Amino acid sequence: MMNYKYCPYCGSLFKKRKEFFKCPACSKKVYINSHPTASAFVINNGKYLISKRAIEPKKGTYDVVGGFLKNGENPEKGVLREFKEETGATIKVIDQLGIYLDKYKYQGDIVNTLNICYVGKIIKGEIKPQDDVASLHWFAIDNTPNDLAFEWIKKALGDLRTWYRKQNNE
Repeated sequence: MMNYKYCPYCGSLFKKRKEFFKCPACSKKVYINSHPTASAFVINNGKYLISKRAIEPKKGTYDVVGGFLKNGENPEKGVLREFKEETGATIKVIDQLGIYLDKYKYQGDIVNTLNICYVGKIIKGEIKPQDDVASLHWFAIDNTPNDLAFEWIKKALGDLRTWYRKQNNE
């Protein structure tokens, strides 16, 4: 996405600016935006569910169940779709945990991500690793795995602990 060489409108060579590409021939601009994701921590009996990645980037590291949103997709609907694709289970969104910025290596580029994270609960089905998930793991709410896939997850886990304590009046 970051390595545009030609204008998608007229085919002329692009000139890259800080926040966009501009075509010198037709004056059209293509903006460089963050890529939105939607993810969810499912909570059950003082534990949260987290996955291990089956694919690159960061294969074998712990990640929140979720993924990139489709163009124009509502984030809450996107997290329901992603959770079903990756675990086979259906969740209900309980709350929005937060929005976190990070970076993601994609096709040789580093792109910015806008990660929308929810708290949810399973309402139907059994969880089984599917799609790009190698395995699924339950961790105690106060436990953080060492090998997290992305920086934003550490901050989100801190917010999840705070959220959980408020819900349980601790």
